[in-house]
Amino acid sequence: MIKTNLKRTVLTLALILSCVCSSPAFADKEGWDLLPEILARIVPPTFPDIDYAITDYGAVGDGVTDCSPAFKKAIAACTKTGGRVVVPKGVWFSSGPIHLDNNVNLHVTKDARVKFGFKLDDYLPPVLTRDGQLAGVYRHSPFIYAYQKTNVAVTGSGTLDGQAELYWVGRKVRPRFIHMYECKNILIEDVTLTDYAGWCVHPAFCTNITVRNIRVISDHSNNDGIDPDSCTDMLIDNCYLNQSDDSIAIKSGKNQAGRQIGIPCQNIIIRNMKVWKGLAIGSECSGGVRNVFMYDCDYKGKQVLYCKSNLDRGGYIEDIYVRNIKVEGARLLRLRNDYHNYTGGNFPTRFRNIHIENVTVKNARENAISVVGVERAPVRNVYLKNITLENASEPITLVQHAENVVLDNVYVNGVLQPTHPKKTIPPTLPYITAISSGYWSDSSIWDVWEPDGVPDGRQPNGADDTRVLIGYGIVVPMGVTVILDKDIDATHEVRVFKNSTLVIPPGRTMKVGLFRPDRPNSAVRQCGGNVISPHLYIDDVTCQYFITGGSIEVGRLNVSEGSFTIDDSGNSIKKIFAKDTFLVGGYTTTKFIAHAEGVTPIECKDVNLKTSDGETLIVDVSNYDYKKNGDLVLFSYTGTRTGKFDGGPENPTPQVTIIGGNAELVYDDAEKKIKLTNFGP
Repeated sequence: MIKTNLKRTVLTLALILSCVCSSPAFADKEGWDLLPEILARIVPPTFPDIDYAITDYGAVGDGVTDCSPAFKKAIAACTKTGGRVVVPKGVWFSSGPIHLDNNVNLHVTKDARVKFGFKLDDYLPPVLTRDGQLAGVYRHSPFIYAYQKTNVAVTGSGTLDGQAELYWVGRKVRPRFIHMYECKNILIEDVTLTDYAGWCVHPAFCTNITVRNIRVISDHSNNDGIDPDSCTDMLIDNCYLNQSDDSIAIKSGKNQAGRQIGIPCQNIIIRNMKVWKGLAIGSECSGGVRNVFMYDCDYKGKQVLYCKSNLDRGGYIEDIYVRNIKVEGARLLRLRNDYHNYTGGNFPTRFRNIHIENVTVKNARENAISVVGVERAPVRNVYLKNITLENASEPITLVQHAENVVLDNVYVNGVLQPTHPKKTIPPTLPYITAISSGYWSDSSIWDVWEPDGVPDGRQPNGADDTRVLIGYGIVVPMGVTVILDKDIDATHEVRVFKNSTLVIPPGRTMKVGLFRPDRPNSAVRQCGGNVISPHLYIDDVTCQYFITGGSIEVGRLNVSEGSFTIDDSGNSIKKIFAKDTFLVGGYTTTKFIAHAEGVTPIECKDVNLKTSDGETLIVDVSNYDYKKNGDLVLFSYTGTRTGKFDGGPENPTPQVTIIGGNAELVYDDAEKKIKLTNFGP
């Protein structure tokens, strides 16, 4: 099923890109001065005024008849003259993929819906794809596919329906929706793309691409909206992107395979975006990403710019230009070289030349300006100009291993910031890790991870520490247990690693930056006390957080993977509060154990139950006197609710388990509550 041909891919792409990369005029310009020339090269393809209706080739729009043969015949006829393959009003079922050919515009008219089938064998024979890590890989065909074609388009105001909820979510093989591979002169315009399981619009090794006025709507795991991948000259304009994962993620291959091909993604223009979640670059960036322009956007979202990589990727992210943005509830900038799942750590990504200007962020999230490099590859040249962060959550800036970070007329909560922000954590103190079990105040359990000259035995007490690692898997394979026996008030990050446990007893307060149990079998046992952090992030399928007493006050409570257990059987939990969002991701379990009179609910602004990969809810009401107390409130929110506990693809039936009684789970968006009601024995 899988076969690679890297040599052929590299040779082909070198020819495709040579005309762009060798332009002397282009080489003489930089920054925003490049924009007019790039836009001038991005010209949508045009087609002869000749229509080929699929109904002329046997298609029936009843939603049942297989129209796949009709699509093939219409496209074969259309490519001879060039023109449009027209999908008229109706519901059209295609058992397998639609493969475009030269000079073909697949035009889905208003009130037309194309539904794709669900049998894997119908997406054979395999076709050449890029799957994120490898290029030249043969996989099941995407729904709409083109290989080495010129002048191809998908247009019209109709709908393309992946039917993921019924058939595709949870499968190991999840086809891309639209995948163009080694093509040029591409137009995707006006269509609605809905209910898909993998990446939606994914051009790879393509040139001259226009994507505009499309609507992307889907709520499943790992379902990016638009993913330019080792492409050159692409315009993304005025698109509605409403999906669970990255709205736009610019990529260029992963790890050794991406570095070997070495084809960058470059000259990407994004503008006039109103509904999306901001721009991500990476984490697959091994071939490099450069010359990205984003401007004139006004939206609510997670970030303005998020560049993510790790120490296996290599490559570079450079010459990124952003201006004229208004956004709410987001970070301004996040650069990180520690994105998850890295192993060797020998190839840090180079970040440099990031320019952001004329941006207003309302209700800015914590660490709104986060510029984090690594010692071997510091971030260089970050320029922020005319920036306003309103109602920003603390901490504001996180600057580590960075050079020449310049703030020009940057205001945070009405206060003008210094031109050169203070480095949050000195680069000479990278890690302090617990190497044996014991109490936090016992210096013998702590070890400093070099560099040279830093003495062993230093405790993680102040804000100058890069990270506090409780049991680092490489050093302590069997894990450790650390008991907090002193109050902590710092801005550093605390992580609980493999097989290790942090115990928070009554009477203790831990106020830190990011608090993250994020390796297999790591655990936090909060028996009391207070946890205060901008972000509590539970991030592995076997991570466990138990709270049996005390309080949690965080900006965001993110159960990305793993379990979060609220054991209130002793009536000792005072408060669980997320100022921003309670968010569950894939393969998570949220469990409530009530006492006789109820349970302390999770209070938050927004509640996001992503409903993607097996989220479950367990409520133990064995001790709850429901006859006396009635409804049992589990969540209370002031903002919006997204999703519900439905078990995801692995368990398509609702995965809500009630122990000790029967009840109905209700999502009451009028009262802003999620609760159990209608109890019975």
